[in-house]
Amino acid sequence: MNELNFSSVTMAGIFWLLGLLLVDYVAVLVAVVIDLRSGTLKARRNGVPRTSGGYRRTVDKLSRYFITLMALTVIDAMLVVSAMLLRSTMGWSVPVFPLFTTLGAVCLTLIEAKSVMENSQSKTDYTSAADAVAGLLADKSFRALIDALRDVIPKK
Repeated sequence: MNELNFSSVTMAGIFWLLGLLLVDYVAVLVAVVIDLRSGTLKARRNGVPRTSGGYRRTVDKLSRYFITLMALTVIDAMLVVSAMLLRSTMGWSVPVFPLFTTLGAVCLTLIEAKSVMENSQSKTDYTSAADAVAGLLADKSFRALIDALRDVIPKK
């Protein structure tokens, strides 16, 4: 029977790959949890009730993200095995790195970061600012000040 023996260098490389994959998956999970927290804070701030439907959407999003990462991990696994075979048979020094999974995790984390930024900006702030500007423009004394400034500023 032929036993499969891995060198300590190969085992260390496999552990590093698994560690990098773990970091990718955990980063996406943490980003989704942060987005969930910012969404619930926004809902609380706006007086919107938090329902199971919103939490269900978060779980659905997380499952779609993980399915995407798993598909990218399968592609990376094929590339890693190919790189290891090229290294052992041809002597090529091809770096072994879960490139697609890491790129996917970065993209998904950036999407969640944008969502957190959107949740932190309140649309009511824009509305109240617009109302304040409209009120200022409608004020008679402000209009008189604008007219006085027009008279003072030289025209070209």
